[in-house]
Amino acid sequence: MVGVENVRTSGSAFDPLAGGEVDEVRRGLAAVRATGCPVTTVASGLRFVAGHGAAREALLSHEHLSNAGNFVLEADNDGPAPPDLITQSDPPGHTALRALLRPGFARASITDATPWIREYADELLDALPAGGPADLVGDYALPLTGRVIARLVGVPAADAAELTAHSLAITAILPAAFTDTDAWRRLEEYFTLAARARRADDDPPDDLLTRLALGTAGGRRLTDQEVAFHAWQLFVAGLESTAYTIGSALYRLLSDRTRWEVLLADRSLLDGVREEGLRHGSAIRWVLRTAGEGASVGGEEVTAGERVIVGIESANLDETAFGPDAAEFDLRRPSARRHVAFGYGIHLCLGAELSRIEISTALAALLDRMPALRLAPGAGWTDVASPMFCGPQRVEVQW
Repeated sequence: MVGVENVRTSGSAFDPLAGGEVDEVRRGLAAVRATGCPVTTVASGLRFVAGHGAAREALLSHEHLSNAGNFVLEADNDGPAPPDLITQSDPPGHTALRALLRPGFARASITDATPWIREYADELLDALPAGGPADLVGDYALPLTGRVIARLVGVPAADAAELTAHSLAITAILPAAFTDTDAWRRLEEYFTLAARARRADDDPPDDLLTRLALGTAGGRRLTDQEVAFHAWQLFVAGLESTAYTIGSALYRLLSDRTRWEVLLADRSLLDGVREEGLRHGSAIRWVLRTAGEGASVGGEEVTAGERVIVGIESANLDETAFGPDAAEFDLRRPSARRHVAFGYGIHLCLGAELSRIEISTALAALLDRMPALRLAPGAGWTDVASPMFCGPQRVEVQW
């Protein structure tokens, strides 16, 4: 299996794992899409899917493109990850785990969360210095999404910041192996002890950690290790991608401030702006699949055993799906909701509606409280230091 360093030094004209300055990366993605080839070879044993239609096809093809090892390039060398981890599994294991966790993300319970999400947003805004300056990623978006997912998973608010720091340390190195890192050892210990505490509690709280610790999947109770992995993946899934989408949308709204003014004047645009933020921001750049027998994408055969990078960011910028101005941020784009920011098919993100509510609530709070919001002088875009995530490290503002 090709390793991440080999991909980065392979001499390929396009390296989907290289990261880099966002405009440069997107120019490379546009060039790949322009070839019209549904599947591009980027290294030995590694293929890339760039177009929107081909990406949707690949994400639907769970019978021939396995989700095992998703987000980990060297899947066979990544330590003791359980084979049925929800973000890295196929049916029937994936189906059982999704059924276990789905009630925690029911639309009614997520909608009921809106008032306390707004309370968290207001508390964070109250803590900012009057008039700024502030960083709306580090001071607002990440703490907000961290507190929200911590509450749903069942993590005390006092521990959210530490767990966030350890999670960021891991996602900064993905798709490299991470289970031998100090950050993972600390997270595994934390969630293992929390799961044991739930099992020993006569009246445990109703949260996702309790569901994992006491529930069953496929007729059996999860091991401590599985609970720890699942709890962390729920935590990190609810943390970064939504935070970076908030940051990205804010940067686009403020970098051409007429967009902010339009939204201030017409709040009915907010849902569309949120979807355009998810499309244009594409906080998750890609997902990984492994080809089985009979795998094909766009009519092109993929050899069994090859890894396939499905380009979420690229698909969301595809001109054939979103128009010739797909690279632009358009508040009124009618096709924005066709994005695949949450995936597609049976692996569609469980927390998609939660993320939508967080983004809308975060933006609404700023519109209400800081109508004079603007980028600070000299503020620019520096992409997060991760080949997997896309978004600004900081959004420096004043008001």
